[in-house]
Amino acid sequence: MAVTEVDTGVGDVYEATARAVWQSLSAANQRLYVGFSDPRMVTAWLRTMVGWRLDQVTEARHWHAEQRGPDAEGLLHAWLFFDHALPIRVHGRGDQFLLAVEDPYDSYDMGPYGQTEVGPAQHPDVLARLIGARLADGAVILDHHGEDSCGLVLRFDTGDLTIATLADEWILAAGTPPAALTRQCTVGSFVRGGHRLVQE
Repeated sequence: MAVTEVDTGVGDVYEATARAVWQSLSAANQRLYVGFSDPRMVTAWLRTMVGWRLDQVTEARHWHAEQRGPDAEGLLHAWLFFDHALPIRVHGRGDQFLLAVEDPYDSYDMGPYGQTEVGPAQHPDVLARLIGARLADGAVILDHHGEDSCGLVLRFDTGDLTIATLADEWILAAGTPPAALTRQCTVGSFVRGGHRLVQE
C-alpha cells in the first residue's frame, strides 16, 4: 500500500461536482470543461498551494514553419505541477483566467496552420525560471468588474511571476504586474501578506 500527501481544496470540490453533473446528464463527451474563474475559488486554490514547490511547468505552444512565437505570444496553455498536487491547467479566454485540474494533452498537427507542441517549459521563457522555487504568497488579479479572475501574482522565494490574460493575449512577466494590466485589472490582497501591490 502506498501513502501520499493529498490536499483537496474548494476548487477540487467544484471541479468534481461539475464533472459529476455533466456525466449524469451524458454531457461529458459533448462539452469540454474549461475550469473555474470565480475569485473565491481561485483564492482558495492559491491558499492551498502556498508553501509548496513548483516542480514542473508544461506548456502547449503554437509552432509554424518550424518556428515558435515569442514567449507569451506563442503560449496556448500551461500546466503547473506543485509537489504532491494534481496538475493545474491555466487557460485564458478573453479577460477570463481559468484554472482546471487536468493532465497535459498530446501535441497535435494543425495542417497548414502549423502544430501545437506540448512539453516542458524551456529557458529563457518566464514560466521556466521559477521551476524548483517555493510559493511564498500570491494574489488574484481581478477583472474590472471584480467578478472573475484575470490572472495571478505568484510570489516565489526566488522572485515574483505575473501570469494573466487580457483581450485573449497572455501576459507573462517577472516582478510586478505590467502597467498595461494594472490599468484594466486590480491586484487583490495577498493570501498571506494581506497587502496590495502599488498600482500605477
